[in-house]
Amino acid sequence: MLKNVLRRLRIGTRPAPPEDLLRSIDVADLLKRPQRRIDQRFSRRLVEGKRVLITGAGGTIGSELARQAAALNPQRLALIDNSEFNLYQIDMELREAGHGERLFTSLTDVCCKEHLDRVFDILKPDVVLHAAAYKHVPIVENNRCAGALVNVLGAKLVFDNATRVKAEKVVFISTDKAVNPSSFMGATKRIAELYAQALDVAQNETRFVTVRFGNVFASTGSVAPLFARQIANGGPVTVTHPDIQRFFMTTREAVQLVLQAASLDPAQKSVLTHDGRIFVLDMGEPVKILDLAKRMIEAAGLVPGKDIEIRFSGLRPGEKLFEEVFLDTDKLVATGADGVLLASPAMIDLPLLNPRLGEVVKAAREGDRKSLDAAVHALVPEFSPALGEGHGARQAP
Repeated sequence: MLKNVLRRLRIGTRPAPPEDLLRSIDVADLLKRPQRRIDQRFSRRLVEGKRVLITGAGGTIGSELARQAAALNPQRLALIDNSEFNLYQIDMELREAGHGERLFTSLTDVCCKEHLDRVFDILKPDVVLHAAAYKHVPIVENNRCAGALVNVLGAKLVFDNATRVKAEKVVFISTDKAVNPSSFMGATKRIAELYAQALDVAQNETRFVTVRFGNVFASTGSVAPLFARQIANGGPVTVTHPDIQRFFMTTREAVQLVLQAASLDPAQKSVLTHDGRIFVLDMGEPVKILDLAKRMIEAAGLVPGKDIEIRFSGLRPGEKLFEEVFLDTDKLVATGADGVLLASPAMIDLPLLNPRLGEVVKAAREGDRKSLDAAVHALVPEFSPALGEGHGARQAP
């Protein structure tokens, strides 16, 4: 069917929506592994009867967190996002599914302390799921101050509020790009990880859990919707480099594993002590983006290189050929939960971290790009501010 649609597209009829192609794809075949079947009993214990707050609730991960949390019978479910349309969509979806009585929806920017304080004071959440972030690597690379405000200051304000109201648990959604970061986005996420780790060790009331994983298949701004749109338009499909690889998960699989990691059995003392460890999701083998492009073209009933051209566009600012979900120096520990491992990255004690983090926030607020780069590099020395320069993109603050 899709082949016929694309043929009609090339003779000038209205293009078919790229979503048709995404829906037609066997994701397990594309990723060359079956999706995991995850026992959600522990996740229910994390959420059921609790007041749950989700930041970035209108995004790809945040909205799936909202769906799965709503199904686990929370007492109250607060959805926070700074996008009116995204917030409207997930709010209406959950209300139509019968969850309206427990919903609290707030159009709130996590960088606005006064507004965020008010939401925490109203809800007094037991569980905070922090998914709000700027995640698109080239955009953040060229808009570093805005990226630092959301990814660093926003995370700090959320975490501080959680400790202030004595939440039981904070779950921070991180990324494989925080490991040995080449991008500014990855460096800001690593700083937020450092703050979550430091807070976890510095106090005993609120448990901080960081979960790190790679790309989510078909998420907003990811490569699969881009390829689907390019295929629907008759090509070319653009791949940055013939050797580039990425880890992938489906949205549902990633969120199920996030909730599982956050709710592991309390009998596993080594997992749940306040030691600032970071959970790493096992995403299987990395997928070559070129292979993904070819499989998607074939899924549309077309021939790569014949019906649809594949064109190499070059690595973008801050982009790696290969992503890592942990460093060789991290000691990975099995948790007993399939697909969830535990890493022990380096940490910085809170008294040392706070003034340096303050320098990052100050520079970002002032739009001082040079000082911001220096402050981020001081906290994440493996990040080189010079990476990404000279690619021709106009730099915002």
